[in-house]
Amino acid sequence: MSNWEKLKSLVRPRNSFRRWLLIAAVALGLVLVLAFSVMAYADSVHKGEMFPHTYMLGVDITGMTREEAIQALEVALQPMMSPITLQFKDRQWSLTPADFDFTADKESMVEEAYDQGWQRSLLERIFRRMLNKPLNLDIPIKVSYDRDKLKNSLTDIASSINQSVKDGSLEFNNTNGQLTYHAAREGRKMDVEGTLAAVEASLASPDRVLEPLVQITAPSLPDEKVQSVIVVDIMGNTLKLYNKDTLVRTYYCATGMPKFSTPQGKFYIIRKEHDPAWTNPNVDWSKEMPPRIEPGPDNPLGMRALVTDAAGGTVLIHGTRYLEPGLYSHGCIRLANGDIVDLFDRVEVGTPTFIWTSSPIPPPPPDQGPVVGPEDPGLQTNTQ
Repeated sequence: MSNWEKLKSLVRPRNSFRRWLLIAAVALGLVLVLAFSVMAYADSVHKGEMFPHTYMLGVDITGMTREEAIQALEVALQPMMSPITLQFKDRQWSLTPADFDFTADKESMVEEAYDQGWQRSLLERIFRRMLNKPLNLDIPIKVSYDRDKLKNSLTDIASSINQSVKDGSLEFNNTNGQLTYHAAREGRKMDVEGTLAAVEASLASPDRVLEPLVQITAPSLPDEKVQSVIVVDIMGNTLKLYNKDTLVRTYYCATGMPKFSTPQGKFYIIRKEHDPAWTNPNVDWSKEMPPRIEPGPDNPLGMRALVTDAAGGTVLIHGTRYLEPGLYSHGCIRLANGDIVDLFDRVEVGTPTFIWTSSPIPPPPPDQGPVVGPEDPGLQTNTQ
């Protein structure tokens, strides 16, 4: 068989099955070529438009031109151009994006979105369109800003937040008896770098309210630990109870006679004695008294006793059945039984006690000799 005859046998096979198989193959090829041509044409028609399933800032920009996509992006960016609010406790500061040259590169974002869709091969684009296999492009926001300006703004805010820690403190004026309480204050130190990082992370976020990172140092002596304060005026014959520096109640009292003068200064309540028992201290004034007197209203220490750290713990604030204000004790501070019961329930161990005199204390009579200070009050230390 000649070559020509062989070629004719391939084009027009004598076997009918082979002939129809060839026809079908040719037809299928023509259909594929036609379909590819149609899809290629359809792809070219959409040239200049955003590829299907392309998103920027959550906005679907499928089918948009570059100009349309930029306009859509401007709308989506509007919340990010609003001020960022830093809020700490009851104070607020506003960071305006324009103050630190904040801008978003919309054109670059749109161009990147367009390129990621259209820089792929024609076959891949046709395949994805035919089989509905989108890229699901989500283009991140591209912003620029002056970091130094932003940090300077945060440094200014930090200067208004930062403060040193201060314990609560009492100031007593020994000239006029004025008590002043200086409130405690927490320490604050704003972390500028940490806050800067948080602000930078929020620049592309619609959340515009942030809390700066601030380290808090609590005072070792907060306000709530300073409540009752006692002020005793020796010559004024008064014991005043304060809540911090607010007067709560005034009691009349007796203090040490000139020879056994009550010490002046700042002291503290170191112990509370409920129904104290008295043991004879064997001093001049107690020589004719019994060795011990049980608790009760006739007890020399009355119905209650508050032990101060003045003079080594020998100065008490205690009760007495018959109070006569003035300089009559041997160094202790006496209150009427009803008043010491009331005061006892209002104060705690650790209560600051200021003792002063509003006028000079007269010297002891010459026959009594020099001032010797408080005597042992005879408080039994193992009472309930």
